[in-house]
Amino acid sequence: MSLDSLVSKPGVRALGIAESFRLDLKHSILVGVVMRSDGVIDGVALGRTTVGGLDATDAIINLYRSLNRNDIQLLMIDGCIISWYNIIDLERLSSELGLPIMCLTFEEPEGDVVNALRKLFPGDSEVRIRLYEKLGKPKEVLLPGGLRIYVRITGIDYRTARTIIRKFVREGKRPEPIRVARLIANALLNYVKAP
Repeated sequence: MSLDSLVSKPGVRALGIAESFRLDLKHSILVGVVMRSDGVIDGVALGRTTVGGLDATDAIINLYRSLNRNDIQLLMIDGCIISWYNIIDLERLSSELGLPIMCLTFEEPEGDVVNALRKLFPGDSEVRIRLYEKLGKPKEVLLPGGLRIYVRITGIDYRTARTIIRKFVREGKRPEPIRVARLIANALLNYVKAP
């Protein structure tokens, strides 16, 4: 997708996705917030992923489809590795939804993930390692004030992604669709009782 076709629109509409989980629960809470770049929220959806599972990609597809909308122009996801190493397949996500995908992290890139996967998930570590390696290395995006975030993208070029991220950031590092989705996910998790 070109810079001109997406960024020039006054109200780019993104679906921001974030999750919240605890290791004592089987499922995490997944929240999607549809927001225009002018800050207007016009949709919210809920989903869940298995903590330590392999269903993050399916969960995001289901969450997106539950909105039943055709005006969302891109997805912004809070991390590619969610819900205790439940790794998202960005290529499959982009292919099935037909949308550009941005996966953002807000700290320095992960440590030795491959080694952690081998230790924590001996039964299916090779599947997880393949998914992780498919993600590729994140690219750095410099925000106003010298703040740095890291992004993995598919279906969109780096320059467009950087421009859109900056369009959605109001303060701090997190673009608003992700920031609001994360607030909702954390609030919902606070009401979930451990089994």
